Amino acid sequence: MLSYSALMSGSGNPQLYRPYDVFTAMGRCWVLEDEFSYPINPNLRNSAYVHNTMRQEWAWLFREQEMFYDELVGYKLPVPRRLASQMPRDTIEELRKALNRIREENNRMKIRLN
Repeated sequence: MLSYSALMSGSGNPQLYRPYDVFTAMGRCWVLEDEFSYPINPNLRNSAYVHNTMRQEWAWLFREQEMFYDELVGYKLPVPRRLASQMPRDTIEELRKALNRIREENNRMKIRLN
């Protein structure tokens, strides 16, 4: 019998998952690659490790979004709305919502560039 954690093996460690694993499991067209992974254990959802990883991912995705924006403008393609940078990121829940939003925005930009 396979456990749920063994099914999400894209991150390399069966105890971790990547956002890419979640979005593709939901049947979404997801073209972004993830460098960040999070523990499956729900007790670690609000740990300092997860919070630090989320802040690092936010910084990475924000720089990536600026790069995508410059490329879209350079190719004169329509730019999707970029609202994630205006969202509050003071608490871990707000940061989690902002991360989901910027992931969606970056994915749409990447699809338009492809």
